[in-house]
Amino acid sequence: MSVQASPRPRALLVCDYFIRYQTGLAEGLRANGWEPVMVGRRHDAAFGSEPGAMRRYMDDHLGPEQRFLEIEGRVRDPRGWLSLGRRRREVHQLKPRVTHIQPCVDNDPRLLLAADLRPYAYAITIHDLQAHPGDPISRHHALFVKQVQRWAGLVFVHADRLRDQLLEQALTRAPIVVVPHGVDRGDSQPLPQIPSILFFGRIREYKGLTVLLDALERLWRPRPDVTLTIAGEGTLPEHPALRDPRVVVHRRHIAERELAGLFGSASIVALPYVEASQSGVGSLAKAHGRPLIATDVGGLPELVSDDSGVLVPAGDADALARALDEVLGDRIRLEQMRGAALRTMEDGAGWPMVAERTIEAYERYLGPGAVARRRRAG
Repeated sequence: MSVQASPRPRALLVCDYFIRYQTGLAEGLRANGWEPVMVGRRHDAAFGSEPGAMRRYMDDHLGPEQRFLEIEGRVRDPRGWLSLGRRRREVHQLKPRVTHIQPCVDNDPRLLLAADLRPYAYAITIHDLQAHPGDPISRHHALFVKQVQRWAGLVFVHADRLRDQLLEQALTRAPIVVVPHGVDRGDSQPLPQIPSILFFGRIREYKGLTVLLDALERLWRPRPDVTLTIAGEGTLPEHPALRDPRVVVHRRHIAERELAGLFGSASIVALPYVEASQSGVGSLAKAHGRPLIATDVGGLPELVSDDSGVLVPAGDADALARALDEVLGDRIRLEQMRGAALRTMEDGAGWPMVAERTIEAYERYLGPGAVARRRRAG
């Protein structure tokens, strides 16, 4: 099948488990005059496991005309390799100006083969510099990450601290560019009258839910009316606070249509992480105009540096309880933090602005001359 030439520059976006992020980036690229083409697998499980749920999400944000080159089947099934040749031919005909990959593509080597990666001629976004505590990581994955960083022509991260850490590790010689974690503007509702905390997203060890529950028991002494909502998939820790009726748990996939109500009912969103690189949950909360309380790890300090939140030491339940008590008891401060969060979304964290900065890096570091110089330098 022939592919018509496009008057707009094409970007080949390759990912496995970062469909939401890739979809947002595609939205932003479109807004800046580029044509995104997406390569990936079908992952309906990440969207509630309804058949076709992933594609419906993409259609809602990008329209059904969005080109998505699906690598079909499973990597261990020989029949799953049949689509690879066809996809490689399509990519060759598309002649993308830029190839931009997301982590975890090593889960299926067909994605890399379809993308036809060339040394120093592709970009990669590194969301996490290392595996989170409690998350398994294979030796194969660790080796892949090192190699793909080594041969990248451009690396994106979401915080200055992450760039500095990556430079210290000396795992890449590519330019490292910091861009915000993009987000769509959410439905910002007034803050609720009854103080409420939201813990949203994957429930994993490194997210520090146990620390938050410990802090909650301390917080209830001066503020017995505070409630906590836990929403997301994962395994809950054993903790007595979970048996209290003031704690509501939605341990399941949260559909997009539920987000406005969920964030709207929260006074503050808690990020009590014991380890982190950055937080898409934090960006999502700010898009809904919700203040944050976060720990001083990874890129979280930069997330709240706009006065949209407060920081506490990681793993310190007493400090977390004191900060929550102070903030939840100050309605004026909460409103100021809410306003700061919304201004940040308008000023620089929306996908069009993130994509504009991304394109500037593409053109500076992945142009033919820049790639040729990198190759000569080895």
